[in-house]
Amino acid sequence: MRILAVDDDPIIQDLLRDSLAAQGQTDLTLASSAEEAVALLEAAKRPFETFLLDIHLPGSDGIDLCRQIRAQDRHRMTPIIMITASREPDMMHRAFDAGATDYVSKPFDSLELGTRVKLAQMLNESVLREQSNRHRLEELTRLTRIEFDERVALTGIEGICDILEIENQLLRSTTGCYAMSLLAVEMISAHSRYSSVSAAQFRQDLDSIGKAIADSVNVGNTRVAYAGHGIFVLVLHGRKRIDVRSLSQEINDRLADEWSPISDTARKAPETRTLEISGNRLWSGMAASNALNAFLSKSDRIPMIKRAEEEQLFAAMRKRMFQSD
Repeated sequence: MRILAVDDDPIIQDLLRDSLAAQGQTDLTLASSAEEAVALLEAAKRPFETFLLDIHLPGSDGIDLCRQIRAQDRHRMTPIIMITASREPDMMHRAFDAGATDYVSKPFDSLELGTRVKLAQMLNESVLREQSNRHRLEELTRLTRIEFDERVALTGIEGICDILEIENQLLRSTTGCYAMSLLAVEMISAHSRYSSVSAAQFRQDLDSIGKAIADSVNVGNTRVAYAGHGIFVLVLHGRKRIDVRSLSQEINDRLADEWSPISDTARKAPETRTLEISGNRLWSGMAASNALNAFLSKSDRIPMIKRAEEEQLFAAMRKRMFQSD
């Protein structure tokens, strides 16, 4: 572990070197003043992993140096241990306000110093793991990003198919008329929800709605698919008139009962509304396909935003997800 120790007393420097070496910490850099320490920081190709700062230094004191270290992005979370012979509470308050992590009192022994440095090392490793996890999550979010208008195939949910399967089936039904009902289930405030959550969370919303729909209909005579824009389309075969209000209530009840959010436990289940695409009961395959596409292509159904505005929304989302205190 790379350690920078700053103390103007040569005896203390020797004690630090010997004590840390006894603990297996040999990558030690020493400085006698805050100014010398800042110069070492500026010249360092790799960041230091722990700082030991004497509070009383010639020129700028250790508290000012602590504040300067914290101002550097690469040392914003690096452990800083203050070395002090003072017992003044106000001084230690100022040190912690400046960003100090811990302190050790003079005169110190090897065991106490070694324990403090070991704790700093554990903190460092924890921070590195967290940063690594964040980078992986950022990359996963980038790779799994879903476009709002994307017709995502919700695999693994019984009763849910791809929207192209529905279109192909309808278009192959070229002769005769068929008893069918065409419905849509829309996620309420879908675009707002899409813009405020991660890709994984939005995908969970879609999966949850898809499963609630599939559990609320007879999948034997119903084709269900996600068509983008937070809209699911349903093609129900048979002459029976569907009670749209009851179906809508059942879907939302299932969503609320089975909701188990990822990442954000305070996030509420999505809400939906169910509506008839048309009141017709008899359709040719071509007419049914045209009715579905006309419904989905209505320009005033979903308020679209400019690409630049969309990128700003995603940047704000990422900032909320990954910002550290």
